[in-house]
Amino acid sequence: MGMAKQQQISDWERGFSCDKYLTVCNNCFEEDGINNFIKEHQTSTTCSFCEGYDEDAIASKLELVLEHILNSIHYEWGDPNNEGLPYETREGGWQGEVYDTWDLFEIIELGIVNYNVSQLIMDSIDNQQWCEREPYSLKIDETYMYGWNHFCSFVKTKSRYLFLNARNLDYNTKQHDEMDPVKILDVLGSIINRVGLIEVVSIDTEILRVRITELDEDLTTAKDLGSPPTQFATMPNRMSPAGIPMFYGAFDMETAVSETYQQCSNNKKAICGIFRPTRELVLVNLPEKSNVPSLFDEHKRETRSYIRFLQNFVHDFVKPIARDDRAHIDYVPTQIVTEYFRHVFKSEDGRQVDGVIYPSSKNEGHRAMVIFATSEQCLNTDELSENDALLRLNRIESEILNGYTQVS
Repeated sequence: MGMAKQQQISDWERGFSCDKYLTVCNNCFEEDGINNFIKEHQTSTTCSFCEGYDEDAIASKLELVLEHILNSIHYEWGDPNNEGLPYETREGGWQGEVYDTWDLFEIIELGIVNYNVSQLIMDSIDNQQWCEREPYSLKIDETYMYGWNHFCSFVKTKSRYLFLNARNLDYNTKQHDEMDPVKILDVLGSIINRVGLIEVVSIDTEILRVRITELDEDLTTAKDLGSPPTQFATMPNRMSPAGIPMFYGAFDMETAVSETYQQCSNNKKAICGIFRPTRELVLVNLPEKSNVPSLFDEHKRETRSYIRFLQNFVHDFVKPIARDDRAHIDYVPTQIVTEYFRHVFKSEDGRQVDGVIYPSSKNEGHRAMVIFATSEQCLNTDELSENDALLRLNRIESEILNGYTQVS
Protein backbone atom coordinates (compact mmCIF):
# COMPACT_ATOMS: atom_id res chain seq x y z
CA MET A 1 0.00 0.00 0.00
CA GLY A 2 1.44 3.38 -0.98
CA MET A 3 2.30 6.13 1.51
CA ALA A 4 -0.40 8.42 0.06
CA LYS A 5 -3.06 5.74 0.56
CA GLN A 6 -1.90 5.10 4.14
CA GLN A 7 -2.08 8.84 4.87
CA GLN A 8 -5.64 8.98 3.48
CA ILE A 9 -6.72 6.13 5.77
CA SER A 10 -5.03 7.80 8.72
CA ASP A 11 -6.75 11.12 7.99
CA TRP A 12 -10.11 9.37 7.66
CA GLU A 13 -9.65 7.65 11.02
CA ARG A 14 -8.61 10.89 12.69
CA GLY A 15 -11.40 12.91 11.10
CA PHE A 16 -9.13 15.66 9.83
CA SER A 17 -6.13 16.38 7.63
CA CYS A 18 -3.62 19.20 7.86
CA ASP A 19 -0.03 20.19 7.16
CA LYS A 20 2.03 18.49 9.87
CA TYR A 21 4.43 21.45 10.01
CA LEU A 22 1.83 24.06 10.97
CA THR A 23 1.77 25.30 14.58
CA VAL A 24 -0.70 27.30 16.67
CA CYS A 25 -0.09 29.19 19.90
CA ASN A 26 -2.16 30.10 22.94
CA ASN A 27 -2.79 33.56 21.47
CA CYS A 28 -4.90 31.90 18.78
CA PHE A 29 -7.55 30.68 21.28
CA GLU A 30 -9.51 32.06 24.23
CA GLU A 31 -10.66 28.61 25.34
CA ASP A 32 -8.81 27.70 28.57
CA GLY A 33 -8.87 23.95 28.02
CA ILE A 34 -7.30 24.25 24.56
CA ASN A 35 -4.75 26.77 25.79
CA ASN A 36 -3.73 24.49 28.66
CA PHE A 37 -3.33 21.64 26.18
CA ILE A 38 -1.04 23.79 24.03
CA LYS A 39 1.05 24.70 27.08
CA GLU A 40 1.37 21.08 28.17
CA HIS A 41 2.18 19.88 24.63
CA GLN A 42 4.44 22.70 23.47
CA THR A 43 6.48 21.78 20.39
CA SER A 44 7.66 25.21 19.25
CA THR A 45 8.14 28.86 20.15
CA THR A 46 6.90 29.92 16.72
CA CYS A 47 3.27 30.18 15.62
CA SER A 48 2.45 29.73 11.93
CA PHE A 49 -0.42 32.22 12.19
CA CYS A 50 0.75 35.01 14.48
CA GLU A 51 2.98 37.68 12.96
CA GLY A 52 6.54 38.13 14.19
CA TYR A 53 8.73 35.95 16.36
CA ASP A 54 8.22 35.75 20.09
CA GLU A 55 10.85 33.77 21.94
CA ASP A 56 8.35 33.30 24.77
CA ALA A 57 5.53 32.06 22.54
CA ILE A 58 4.01 28.73 23.50
CA ALA A 59 3.02 26.84 20.37
CA SER A 60 2.07 23.29 19.49
CA LYS A 61 1.57 21.39 16.26
CA LEU A 62 -1.83 22.08 14.75
CA GLU A 63 -2.40 18.38 14.14
CA LEU A 64 -1.98 17.69 17.87
CA VAL A 65 -4.46 20.43 18.73
CA LEU A 66 -6.98 19.21 16.14
CA GLU A 67 -6.71 15.67 17.45
CA HIS A 68 -7.28 16.94 20.99
CA ILE A 69 -10.32 18.97 19.90
CA LEU A 70 -11.96 15.98 18.22
CA ASN A 71 -11.11 13.60 21.07
CA SER A 72 -12.71 16.08 23.47
CA ILE A 73 -15.83 16.44 21.35
CA HIS A 74 -16.24 12.65 21.23
CA TYR A 75 -16.38 12.68 25.03
CA GLU A 76 -19.92 14.06 24.91
CA TRP A 77 -20.93 13.90 21.23
CA GLY A 78 -21.13 11.06 18.72
CA ASP A 79 -22.30 10.03 15.26
CA PRO A 80 -26.11 9.65 15.30
CA ASN A 81 -25.71 6.39 13.37
CA ASN A 82 -23.69 4.96 16.27
CA GLU A 83 -25.77 6.47 19.08
CA GLY A 84 -29.03 4.73 18.15
CA LEU A 85 -30.83 7.84 16.94
CA PRO A 86 -33.61 6.73 14.56
CA TYR A 87 -33.91 8.15 11.07
CA GLU A 88 -37.39 8.40 9.55
CA THR A 89 -37.64 9.82 6.06
CA ARG A 90 -41.38 10.41 6.37
CA GLU A 91 -40.88 12.23 9.67
CA GLY A 92 -38.28 14.62 8.31
CA GLY A 93 -35.06 12.68 8.95
CA TRP A 94 -33.29 12.26 12.28
CA GLN A 95 -35.64 11.98 15.25
CA GLY A 96 -33.62 14.17 17.55
CA GLU A 97 -31.21 17.11 17.59
CA VAL A 98 -28.43 16.60 15.03
CA TYR A 99 -25.74 19.12 14.09
CA ASP A 100 -23.06 19.30 11.45
CA THR A 101 -19.50 20.03 12.53
CA TRP A 102 -19.73 23.77 11.86
CA ASP A 103 -22.94 24.18 13.88
CA LEU A 104 -21.48 22.09 16.70
CA PHE A 105 -18.43 24.34 16.88
CA GLU A 106 -20.75 27.27 17.59
CA ILE A 107 -22.44 25.35 20.40
CA ILE A 108 -19.28 24.19 22.17
CA GLU A 109 -17.39 27.47 21.55
CA LEU A 110 -13.82 26.73 20.57
CA GLY A 111 -12.90 30.33 21.31
CA ILE A 112 -10.76 30.80 18.19
CA VAL A 113 -9.65 34.44 18.00
CA ASN A 114 -7.40 34.15 14.94
CA TYR A 115 -9.50 34.24 11.76
CA ASN A 116 -6.92 32.34 9.70
CA VAL A 117 -6.79 29.57 12.30
CA SER A 118 -10.57 29.38 12.30
CA GLN A 119 -10.74 29.04 8.54
CA LEU A 120 -8.02 26.40 8.41
CA ILE A 121 -9.66 24.34 11.15
CA MET A 122 -12.96 24.47 9.28
CA ASP A 123 -11.20 23.30 6.13
CA SER A 124 -9.19 20.60 7.93
CA ILE A 125 -11.89 18.82 9.95
CA ASP A 126 -14.32 16.53 8.14
CA ASN A 127 -17.86 17.87 8.12
CA GLN A 128 -19.96 15.16 9.74
CA GLN A 129 -23.14 14.89 11.78
CA TRP A 130 -23.22 14.88 15.56
CA CYS A 131 -25.72 14.21 18.34
CA GLU A 132 -25.38 13.93 22.09
CA ARG A 133 -24.00 10.64 23.34
CA GLU A 134 -26.73 8.22 24.47
CA PRO A 135 -29.48 10.67 23.51
CA TYR A 136 -32.29 8.62 25.10
CA SER A 137 -30.61 8.20 28.49
CA LEU A 138 -30.45 10.62 31.38
CA LYS A 139 -27.12 12.36 31.75
CA ILE A 140 -25.13 11.50 34.87
CA ASP A 141 -26.02 14.77 36.59
CA GLU A 142 -29.70 14.26 35.70
CA THR A 143 -29.62 10.73 37.12
CA TYR A 144 -28.09 12.01 40.39
CA MET A 145 -30.58 14.87 40.65
CA TYR A 146 -33.38 12.42 39.99
CA GLY A 147 -31.98 10.32 42.85
CA TRP A 148 -31.80 13.34 45.17
CA ASN A 149 -35.39 14.41 44.43
CA HIS A 150 -36.67 10.89 45.02
CA PHE A 151 -34.59 10.62 48.20
CA CYS A 152 -36.25 13.79 49.51
CA SER A 153 -39.69 12.41 48.75
CA PHE A 154 -38.83 8.99 50.17
CA VAL A 155 -37.59 10.22 53.57
CA LYS A 156 -40.40 12.75 53.93
CA THR A 157 -43.30 10.49 53.02
CA LYS A 158 -42.29 6.81 53.23
CA SER A 159 -39.36 5.89 55.49
CA ARG A 160 -37.46 8.36 57.63
CA TYR A 161 -35.55 6.60 60.39
CA LEU A 162 -34.89 3.27 58.70
CA PHE A 163 -34.61 4.51 55.12
CA LEU A 164 -31.28 2.74 54.55
CA ASN A 165 -32.90 -0.63 55.13
CA ALA A 166 -36.30 0.16 53.67
CA ARG A 167 -37.25 -1.22 50.27
CA ASN A 168 -38.02 1.42 47.68
CA LEU A 169 -40.68 -0.09 45.43
CA ASP A 170 -40.45 2.82 42.98
CA TYR A 171 -36.84 2.00 42.08
CA ASN A 172 -36.49 0.11 38.80
CA THR A 173 -33.34 -2.00 39.01
CA LYS A 174 -33.49 -2.71 35.28
CA GLN A 175 -33.35 0.95 34.28
CA HIS A 176 -29.66 1.69 33.66
CA ASP A 177 -29.93 5.45 34.12
CA GLU A 178 -31.95 5.27 37.34
CA MET A 179 -30.47 5.03 40.82
CA ASP A 180 -31.76 3.87 44.18
CA PRO A 181 -32.46 7.17 45.99
CA VAL A 182 -30.98 5.96 49.30
CA LYS A 183 -27.58 5.69 47.60
CA ILE A 184 -27.45 9.42 46.91
CA LEU A 185 -25.55 10.03 50.18
CA ASP A 186 -22.61 7.87 49.10
CA VAL A 187 -22.69 9.49 45.65
CA LEU A 188 -22.63 12.94 47.23
CA GLY A 189 -19.72 12.03 49.50
CA SER A 190 -17.74 10.60 46.59
CA ILE A 191 -18.31 13.74 44.50
CA ILE A 192 -17.29 16.05 47.36
CA ASN A 193 -13.95 14.26 47.67
CA ARG A 194 -13.40 13.97 43.94
CA VAL A 195 -14.13 17.64 43.22
CA GLY A 196 -12.23 18.80 46.32
CA LEU A 197 -14.86 20.47 48.48
CA ILE A 198 -13.09 20.09 51.83
CA GLU A 199 -12.03 23.37 53.41
CA VAL A 200 -9.71 23.53 56.42
CA VAL A 201 -10.44 26.52 58.67
CA SER A 202 -7.44 27.73 60.66
CA ILE A 203 -7.37 28.63 64.35
CA ASP A 204 -7.07 32.32 63.40
CA THR A 205 -10.42 32.35 61.59
CA GLU A 206 -13.18 34.39 63.20
CA ILE A 207 -16.58 32.71 63.28
CA LEU A 208 -19.53 34.86 64.31
CA ARG A 209 -22.73 33.87 66.06
CA VAL A 210 -25.39 36.45 66.91
CA ARG A 211 -28.09 36.57 69.57
CA ILE A 212 -30.79 39.25 69.47
CA THR A 213 -31.78 40.57 72.90
CA GLU A 214 -33.69 43.37 74.57
CA LEU A 215 -31.78 46.64 74.80
CA ASP A 216 -31.07 46.25 78.53
CA GLU A 217 -29.92 42.61 78.32
CA ASP A 218 -26.29 41.44 78.20
CA LEU A 219 -24.79 38.11 77.21
CA THR A 220 -21.18 37.58 78.25
CA THR A 221 -20.20 33.91 78.09
CA ALA A 222 -19.60 31.24 75.48
CA LYS A 223 -22.54 29.32 76.90
CA ASP A 224 -24.76 32.36 76.27
CA LEU A 225 -23.54 32.96 72.74
CA GLY A 226 -22.55 29.50 71.50
CA SER A 227 -24.64 26.44 70.71
CA PRO A 228 -27.84 26.18 72.76
CA PRO A 229 -27.93 23.63 75.58
CA THR A 230 -29.68 20.41 74.58
CA GLN A 231 -32.82 21.22 76.60
CA PHE A 232 -33.28 24.45 74.61
CA ALA A 233 -32.64 22.97 71.15
CA THR A 234 -36.35 22.45 70.63
CA MET A 235 -36.81 23.94 67.16
CA PRO A 236 -35.92 22.05 63.95
CA ASN A 237 -33.44 23.83 61.70
CA ARG A 238 -32.12 23.27 58.21
CA MET A 239 -29.25 21.09 59.43
CA SER A 240 -30.38 19.92 62.86
CA PRO A 241 -33.59 18.29 64.09
CA ALA A 242 -35.16 19.30 67.36
CA GLY A 243 -33.13 18.05 70.31
CA ILE A 244 -29.73 18.04 68.56
CA PRO A 245 -27.87 21.33 69.16
CA MET A 246 -25.40 22.68 66.62
CA PHE A 247 -23.47 25.92 66.22
CA TYR A 248 -24.89 28.09 63.41
CA GLY A 249 -22.57 30.91 62.42
CA ALA A 250 -21.06 32.96 59.62
CA PHE A 251 -17.91 34.79 58.62
CA ASP A 252 -19.55 38.24 58.87
CA MET A 253 -22.10 39.82 61.18
CA GLU A 254 -24.65 40.76 58.51
CA THR A 255 -24.95 37.14 57.42
CA ALA A 256 -25.00 35.88 61.01
CA VAL A 257 -27.97 38.15 61.71
CA SER A 258 -29.90 37.64 58.48
CA GLU A 259 -29.60 33.83 58.57
CA THR A 260 -31.23 33.64 61.99
CA TYR A 261 -33.43 36.71 62.43
CA GLN A 262 -35.91 38.85 60.54
CA GLN A 263 -36.92 42.45 61.01
CA CYS A 264 -39.82 43.51 63.18
CA SER A 265 -41.11 46.80 64.59
CA ASN A 266 -39.24 47.02 67.91
CA ASN A 267 -35.62 47.98 68.40
CA LYS A 268 -33.38 45.19 69.61
CA LYS A 269 -29.71 44.65 70.38
CA ALA A 270 -27.52 42.26 68.40
CA ILE A 271 -24.85 40.68 70.59
CA CYS A 272 -22.22 38.98 68.49
CA GLY A 273 -19.94 36.33 69.92
CA ILE A 274 -16.77 36.16 67.85
CA PHE A 275 -15.28 32.70 68.21
CA ARG A 276 -12.08 31.07 66.99
CA PRO A 277 -11.47 27.35 66.52
CA THR A 278 -9.44 25.60 69.20
CA ARG A 279 -7.92 23.52 66.40
CA GLU A 280 -8.14 23.36 62.63
CA LEU A 281 -11.68 22.58 61.55
CA VAL A 282 -12.36 20.30 58.60
CA LEU A 283 -15.51 21.49 56.85
CA VAL A 284 -17.47 20.43 53.79
CA ASN A 285 -17.75 23.55 51.62
CA LEU A 286 -20.85 23.57 49.42
CA PRO A 287 -20.24 26.41 46.95
CA GLU A 288 -22.95 28.68 45.61
CA LYS A 289 -21.44 28.53 42.14
CA SER A 290 -19.02 26.01 40.68
CA ASN A 291 -17.21 26.48 37.41
CA VAL A 292 -17.93 23.57 35.10
CA PRO A 293 -14.59 22.49 33.62
CA SER A 294 -14.04 22.96 29.92
CA LEU A 295 -14.89 20.05 27.64
CA PHE A 296 -11.33 20.50 26.37
CA ASP A 297 -9.72 20.16 29.81
CA GLU A 298 -8.36 16.63 29.58
CA HIS A 299 -7.65 16.52 33.34
CA LYS A 300 -10.98 17.73 34.75
CA ARG A 301 -13.63 17.18 32.09
CA GLU A 302 -14.71 13.92 33.74
CA THR A 303 -16.08 16.04 36.60
CA ARG A 304 -18.38 18.12 34.37
CA SER A 305 -21.47 16.06 35.20
CA TYR A 306 -20.60 15.95 38.90
CA ILE A 307 -20.32 19.73 39.11
CA ARG A 308 -23.55 20.25 37.20
CA PHE A 309 -25.23 18.01 39.76
CA LEU A 310 -23.60 19.91 42.64
CA GLN A 311 -24.90 23.22 41.31
CA ASN A 312 -28.47 21.92 41.28
CA PHE A 313 -28.07 20.07 44.58
CA VAL A 314 -26.71 23.08 46.47
CA HIS A 315 -29.43 25.32 45.06
CA ASP A 316 -32.05 22.90 46.36
CA PHE A 317 -30.18 22.30 49.63
CA VAL A 318 -30.21 25.97 50.70
CA LYS A 319 -33.54 27.11 49.25
CA PRO A 320 -35.67 29.04 51.75
CA ILE A 321 -38.23 26.97 53.64
CA ALA A 322 -41.25 28.59 55.26
CA ARG A 323 -41.31 28.36 59.05
CA ASP A 324 -44.77 26.79 59.14
CA ASP A 325 -46.28 23.48 60.24
CA ARG A 326 -44.45 21.65 57.43
CA ALA A 327 -40.98 22.94 58.30
CA HIS A 328 -40.08 19.91 60.41
CA ILE A 329 -40.89 17.70 57.41
CA ASP A 330 -39.26 19.82 54.71
CA TYR A 331 -36.03 20.02 56.71
CA VAL A 332 -35.73 16.22 56.94
CA PRO A 333 -33.59 15.64 53.79
CA THR A 334 -31.00 18.30 54.69
CA GLN A 335 -30.92 17.09 58.30
CA ILE A 336 -30.16 13.55 57.10
CA VAL A 337 -27.41 14.81 54.78
CA THR A 338 -25.92 16.74 57.71
CA GLU A 339 -25.96 13.65 59.93
CA TYR A 340 -24.25 11.72 57.12
CA PHE A 341 -21.51 14.36 56.99
CA ARG A 342 -21.19 14.30 60.77
CA HIS A 343 -21.13 10.56 61.45
CA VAL A 344 -20.33 8.67 58.23
CA PHE A 345 -18.51 10.78 55.67
CA LYS A 346 -14.73 11.15 55.75
CA SER A 347 -12.44 13.34 53.72
CA GLU A 348 -10.17 11.76 51.13
CA ASP A 349 -7.34 11.62 53.69
CA GLY A 350 -9.60 9.89 56.24
CA ARG A 351 -10.54 12.83 58.45
CA GLN A 352 -13.97 13.26 59.97
CA VAL A 353 -15.55 16.62 59.26
CA ASP A 354 -16.55 19.22 61.85
CA GLY A 355 -19.28 20.99 59.94
CA VAL A 356 -20.63 22.37 56.69
CA ILE A 357 -20.20 25.72 54.93
CA TYR A 358 -23.10 26.62 52.64
CA PRO A 359 -24.35 29.65 50.67
CA SER A 360 -26.50 32.00 52.72
CA SER A 361 -30.11 31.95 51.55
CA LYS A 362 -30.70 35.33 53.23
CA ASN A 363 -27.55 37.26 52.24
CA GLU A 364 -26.65 36.54 48.64
CA GLY A 365 -22.97 36.10 47.89
CA HIS A 366 -22.07 35.31 51.50
CA ARG A 367 -21.54 32.04 53.34
CA ALA A 368 -23.09 30.59 56.47
CA MET A 369 -22.00 27.50 58.36
CA VAL A 370 -23.01 24.89 60.87
CA ILE A 371 -20.39 23.41 63.19
CA PHE A 372 -21.04 20.16 65.02
CA ALA A 373 -20.40 21.69 68.43
CA THR A 374 -22.49 21.36 71.57
CA SER A 375 -22.78 24.05 74.22
CA GLU A 376 -20.07 22.25 76.25
CA GLN A 377 -17.67 22.44 73.29
CA CYS A 378 -17.83 26.26 73.23
CA LEU A 379 -15.31 27.73 75.70
CA ASN A 380 -14.88 31.13 77.33
CA THR A 381 -11.82 33.23 76.53
CA ASP A 382 -9.86 32.16 79.60
CA GLU A 383 -11.31 28.68 80.01
CA LEU A 384 -8.93 25.71 79.90
CA SER A 385 -9.23 23.78 76.67
CA GLU A 386 -10.63 20.27 76.78
CA ASN A 387 -9.89 17.53 74.27
CA ASP A 388 -13.20 17.75 72.46
CA ALA A 389 -13.61 21.56 72.59
CA LEU A 390 -14.07 23.12 69.15
CA LEU A 391 -14.65 26.86 69.63
CA ARG A 392 -13.34 29.53 71.98
CA LEU A 393 -15.02 32.91 72.53
CA ASN A 394 -12.49 35.56 71.49
CA ARG A 395 -14.47 38.77 72.03
CA ILE A 396 -17.98 40.23 72.03
CA GLU A 397 -19.42 43.05 69.95
CA SER A 398 -22.92 44.52 69.97
CA GLU A 399 -25.02 47.01 68.05
CA ILE A 400 -28.56 48.37 68.10
CA LEU A 401 -30.83 47.07 65.33
CA ASN A 402 -34.04 48.56 64.01
CA GLY A 403 -36.10 45.66 65.14
CA TYR A 404 -35.33 41.97 64.66
CA THR A 405 -37.03 38.85 65.88
CA GLN A 406 -35.73 35.30 65.88
CA VAL A 407 -36.91 33.05 63.04
CA SER A 408 -34.84 29.89 63.53
